[in-house]
Amino acid sequence: MYIYHYSDKDFTGKIKPRFFGLNGYTKNSEKSSGIKRAYFYLDRAGREYYFSGARFLYIAKVSRARLYDLNKDILRIADNKRVKDLFSYIKRLGYIGVIGNNGFKAICLFKAVKINKRLTLTEA
Repeated sequence: MYIYHYSDKDFTGKIKPRFFGLNGYTKNSEKSSGIKRAYFYLDRAGREYYFSGARFLYIAKVSRARLYDLNKDILRIADNKRVKDLFSYIKRLGYIGVIGNNGFKAICLFKAVKINKRLTLTEA
């Protein structure tokens, strides 16, 4: 499945979770969870307002089977874990990320993913 990442950074090769927490928006979230991650959208057009000024759109491809779907939550783990523990637990189960919904259909990846295509906003 294709996933979409908006950024002002001009990445090459991969989108890497290790950069999570370096900007003001993600700094507090990274401190509270301890899990480095990169966020993507499932819908190319659906993005949060603070990404309206992003210069680049990155398109990557991942296997849906390697993502834990929190919307379905077949293992019912979201009911019993804090967010910090939830990401750690899902990662220990062998998933590379989660599918969720924060008002937008989103994916949170714990692993670097290869960029298939980079577009500027004027091309997007």
